Amino acid sequence: MNRLVPMLAAVALAVMPSLAATQTLKECKIGQLVTDDRGQTGVITGGLGELCAIKYKDGQTQEWRALARLHATEPAKLSTAEAAGVSSAPGAPSASEGVVIFRPQIVNRIVYRADPLGHVVLTAVVNRAPIRFLVDTGASLVCLTPDDARAAGVKSDELVFNQTVQTSNGSVRAAIAVLREIRIEQLTVDSVQAAVIEKLPQSVLGMSFLSRLKGFEMQNGALTLTW
Repeated sequence: MNRLVPMLAAVALAVMPSLAATQTLKECKIGQLVTDDRGQTGVITGGLGELCAIKYKDGQTQEWRALARLHATEPAKLSTAEAAGVSSAPGAPSASEGVVIFRPQIVNRIVYRADPLGHVVLTAVVNRAPIRFLVDTGASLVCLTPDDARAAGVKSDELVFNQTVQTSNGSVRAAIAVLREIRIEQLTVDSVQAAVIEKLPQSVLGMSFLSRLKGFEMQNGALTLTW
């Protein structure tokens, strides 16, 4: 399966100061805490050349930002007084309270088996339309065939094919869109960035969806999605 990597343009905005200590980034390091040129803080979840995929603090908003407009942010450290305040805060358990009950965190999980070629193909509902996807962690975005995009209610006259995707068959045009929702069984993710790609033979479930989950893992011929 070809890795489908649309080339996205970064939006230039005025640089805003950050209260946290920052340093210049040289690469999109997954898991790095960053502050963008608008002063918003998030975590890098992927990269493509000079573009980094950023998941922001709300856990839902994800955008592509130019590497030059991001700064590594040092996690804030508590002062001695602040640390003391946390340890003595109302409701914080102490040794004198005796037994402390920890409630387990609920984790939802779906498992899909790979086919003999190692591919995971599944059906997801996009804007209420069932669409067959090939899961590809190497694809930066969810990618739709033109037919699947139409089935999902993406209007062709609203698409601007101003991006280029390199495939083994040459360059093809692509348009960026935002899908209202993608649902897989009980799992639903809203506002997913996607690319509609001309001549694409198979829709692909890429990182703009997968990175929004609590986790995903491919092991022993099975894909596990958790949220």
